[in-house]
Amino acid sequence: MLKPKKITLAYFSGTGCTKEVCLCFAQELTKKGLESKTINLESHDPEKLKQPDLLVIFSPVYAFRLASITEKWVKGLPKSNRTMVAVVPVSGGGDISPNTACTIACRRILKKKGYHVIYERMIVMPSNFGVDAGREINLQLLHRLPEKTKEMIEDILTGEHHFLLAKSRDRFLAMLGKGEHLGAGLFGASIQPSAKCTHCGLCSQKCPACNIKMKRGMPRFGFRCIWCLRCIYACPVHALKPRILSSVVLKDGFHLQELKKQDYKNFDPDQTNFNQNRAWKGVSEYLK
Repeated sequence: MLKPKKITLAYFSGTGCTKEVCLCFAQELTKKGLESKTINLESHDPEKLKQPDLLVIFSPVYAFRLASITEKWVKGLPKSNRTMVAVVPVSGGGDISPNTACTIACRRILKKKGYHVIYERMIVMPSNFGVDAGREINLQLLHRLPEKTKEMIEDILTGEHHFLLAKSRDRFLAMLGKGEHLGAGLFGASIQPSAKCTHCGLCSQKCPACNIKMKRGMPRFGFRCIWCLRCIYACPVHALKPRILSSVVLKDGFHLQELKKQDYKNFDPDQTNFNQNRAWKGVSEYLK
């Protein structure tokens, strides 16, 4: 039975889902009488990390691998004498292809620096990219989150090792994902404000990559976008639109906090055609 005295929870979150997972994890640790420190990778200098007994890294999955901000932070970590690490990727599609190799790059970096990765497990949250699974499924994912995080904590403390089983083709896609990280810059640079823009500057203030600069009262987008979509969904007047790949942006936006306020009713996805859609296979398996 592991009894870590110092636990650090490190997260990056684009539109709130990964932060929600991290905070839920912290709450479940507290219920077990374990204290933890939470850090946001956007504003934390990895070189200043005080080595914990257990480091848990939470990151969304972008382009078949962990967010570039997460990977950059891991690269900046000081060397360690076998600090235990758990990696928790968060996606809207689940532990299926093409996501199965998403942690490989991060794991390799950690190993080279002397960290001991003991656990990996994917958490599924409402999708903010491409297709919305629907209100019922999204609410069920949020409802199951405490249960899933509790299971993960039990696994880690009892020494159960769990790792994502990376498929060969997904390993290849993860390598291509580095190019997708770069390609996200093209997407970001294509974003333009419409006439509805109120020049509030919120998008510039919120951008985790500092990719948006205000010039003459208008937001201007560079090539450092990481594809988190925070600026688009956070805009209070919905004034930001990409000129390329606009289909990845949900038509009705993404509002996690509003979704959390809605009443949950038990819902069985087996009673619908949800499981018949291959795109949601990972979500369906996760909810079983």
